[in-house]
Amino acid sequence: MFSTTNSHWKNTNPFNCQRIIHGKYQHRYLLLKTRHQAQEKIIIVCHFLTLHSLDNNLIQELKNTLNRQVKIEIGWGWQKDLDNIIIPGNGWWKLTPPNTWKYNAMFKLQELKLLYPQYFQLKLMGTHSKYWVCDDKFAVVTSANILCSQPGKTNKYYEETGLWTNNINQIQNFINSFTQVPNLAAKKS
Repeated sequence: MFSTTNSHWKNTNPFNCQRIIHGKYQHRYLLLKTRHQAQEKIIIVCHFLTLHSLDNNLIQELKNTLNRQVKIEIGWGWQKDLDNIIIPGNGWWKLTPPNTWKYNAMFKLQELKLLYPQYFQLKLMGTHSKYWVCDDKFAVVTSANILCSQPGKTNKYYEETGLWTNNINQIQNFINSFTQVPNLAAKKS
């Protein structure tokens, strides 16, 4: 499924592997697999949140994960949409127009936040990054808009590329990066 970037080395350290992910199908498959592997926490960062990706199947998968008491934190919001489409307030945000395609899955995610307040969080980041982290097991950084799109009728192998790593230092860097970014919804209006 993945191209291993260090497969030519002998005695490869199994705790320092990297693999290339190609195409939207592999990204979607790995994202769904992540929810099964997670035992404590999943962090997902993607600027847009659309119904095209966050369809009923993925929402149900997220619910199943939350029912296992695995925390899910989603970082979202494109920096160019702040104070334009996304109006942050004092611990809240408003979308104008409310049904903009870039964030049309927000109502489903807000329902999850109400149903699972201890386990599901949304963090307005003002980002263009796309990555996810599964516990301290692995991280994926990618060009794929994983919460915005999903595989189409044709899967072009070269269409999206990502890098999977189980290097603990890189995983911790992603976790630290996510943690250190302030929640822009907390800013005063």
